[in-house]
Amino acid sequence: MVMVRRIIRGSGCLIFYFWGFFSWNLLLADALRPAPPKPLPLVMETSDGGFRKTTLWKGGKQRLGNRDILGPKTVYRKNLWWFNGIAYDIPVIKHALVDRALRKLIVNKRSQSITGIKRSGRYMPMIRRMLKEEGLPLDLVYMVAQESNFNEMARSRMNAVGLWQFIATSGRRFGLSINRWIDERRDPMLSTQAAIRYLKHLYGIFENWPLAMAAYNCGERRVQEAMNTAREKGLRPHFWNLKLPKETEHYVPSIMAQAILYNQRERFRFSHLKTAKPMDETRVQLPVAFSIEEVARRAKTSFQGLLKLNSALYRGFPPMNEEHYTLYLPKTSHAVLLGSLERNPQPERTWDRNYTQLVKDSPHMTRVLEHYGAPVYFRVKRGDNLWDLAKKHRTSVARLKRWNKLRSNPVLRVNQRLKLYVPTWQVFREIAKLPAIKKTSKLIAKRVRVNRGATLSLLAERHKTSVSKLLRWNKLRSAKSLRAGQKLIVGYRRVPADATIQRSYKWIKVSRHATLSHLAMRHRTSVHQLMRWNGLRSAKSLKAGQNLIVGYSNKVFRPISSVRSILVKKNTTLSHLSIRYKSSVSQLMRWNGLKKATDLRAGMKLIVSKPSNFKDSTHHVIRVRSGDTLSKIAHRYRTSVQTLVALNDLKSKNLLRLNQRLLVPASSTNET
Repeated sequence: MVMVRRIIRGSGCLIFYFWGFFSWNLLLADALRPAPPKPLPLVMETSDGGFRKTTLWKGGKQRLGNRDILGPKTVYRKNLWWFNGIAYDIPVIKHALVDRALRKLIVNKRSQSITGIKRSGRYMPMIRRMLKEEGLPLDLVYMVAQESNFNEMARSRMNAVGLWQFIATSGRRFGLSINRWIDERRDPMLSTQAAIRYLKHLYGIFENWPLAMAAYNCGERRVQEAMNTAREKGLRPHFWNLKLPKETEHYVPSIMAQAILYNQRERFRFSHLKTAKPMDETRVQLPVAFSIEEVARRAKTSFQGLLKLNSALYRGFPPMNEEHYTLYLPKTSHAVLLGSLERNPQPERTWDRNYTQLVKDSPHMTRVLEHYGAPVYFRVKRGDNLWDLAKKHRTSVARLKRWNKLRSNPVLRVNQRLKLYVPTWQVFREIAKLPAIKKTSKLIAKRVRVNRGATLSLLAERHKTSVSKLLRWNKLRSAKSLRAGQKLIVGYRRVPADATIQRSYKWIKVSRHATLSHLAMRHRTSVHQLMRWNGLRSAKSLKAGQNLIVGYSNKVFRPISSVRSILVKKNTTLSHLSIRYKSSVSQLMRWNGLKKATDLRAGMKLIVSKPSNFKDSTHHVIRVRSGDTLSKIAHRYRTSVQTLVALNDLKSKNLLRLNQRLLVPASSTNET
């Protein structure tokens, strides 16, 4: 019994011992295990001016979750760092990499530092002012010194452009327009606004300016991954502990070195340098119809100087895809330009005409584009073809084939690289030197409606053309594509270039028991057309005695600047108009090609003064009166009987009827 008690007591001790051992290990493991992630919300401004919530998971891997919220702005400028007795509002510390970067700026890259200091006077006041307005540290301006050395035309090997060295994707992400006409990364003010949005975005994520500047250089994702790696190693995730790309590791210390250099110029013997004058921020918005050359003439400034001020318009002319554009102007020229616009607000249209002329596919214009234009490259996407690409890029298929050495029927590959030339201001200057090409004529299409049973061969024979031309004119794939009722182009006629086409309608009076189908067959049209021309809702709307349009013909008139024309109002007659405008009814009919006075319709454009190039008819029409003979008429109008017989194609001199119409020469005088 005693032995049993001892065994039970001993086993209990063992159980208690092992329970305590494992419990201690579990508690120790919990103590050593990293704390679970705690979400820390941050509020930051987005690129569109709204607010976004970014969650930082402290103690675990960093994850970003976004949702729109309302809350206070992030405080961007809250600390000062003192270095050598000078206060900075971004971290500037003593570090080997900072010393190394400063030594490079002072010794190895001294000439570049001199150039940057001279340029800085042009842009630094504007950038500091914009940073101050947004509440950002003013010393972020030294990022520009490191990025571009204050050169708005700078371009890196990674195709980053402008003062703040935006790549195209980041620039568009933060509101910059980048296309073949304009690159706003080169605009000092617009690129600074985009950089401020980007820096606010980065500081909202990291709440640390060295990390935000590092992310500006290599991207948010790389910095987040480096921070996660540092946490896994048990290190604090600040900039100096992160494993980043070599360029980024030297980027942030270089910004600190730039800040030290610019604030201690006397110490490093740069104080003798004279900086450039601050940039003139005077801007004006104009329609794209105003070319930069015209603006330079109106503002009485140089064209090259205006181009230098507006480096974002790198082609040298306004963006064709916009309605308005903004120009930087010298302050002294602003008032001059406004005065010129008040006196003459209409722009010159010469450069628009030059662009239209350039788009035409002529050998000479193609050579001008190749010699003076700028090459642009683009990639073929899925579903693209040459015709769509030519229309999209405002060029021709022949030019795309020529510039890319393509065959007659090329098969484009997805992601294939194609080249085209876009115009620059030099191209327009060359075109302006050419003599104006005056277009003397134009072609007007003649169309017919296809009847049932008609074929292309029959139509080609009837209209004296070929089947291949009919297919090409009407963009038909084959002869089988022809449908009854279809409108078909069967030819073209040439008319003067400045001619206008006036549609003359054919009217009939609807007889009793007539139907639209019968009238459509008789006048070679369709019921649908008759209903459309006459505004009929249904075939039952037709009434006996109604005036009905059954066709029309196009008449060509050459417009003359001296001709006066009016719009005919409702209930107006030719007789009223002839009295008002001191002409005759016959003259109004002759000038406007009207056969009858009843052809006048409300809304019609009517010529009411004699055109300067209108040749009066060489003959007059008279009516035979009672007792008239050819000899009497010839005597009265001072002509000969033979002339009257020839003009009127009379078979006999004695066969005249009362009220018969006769032609007499217009040069003959009227009867006395």
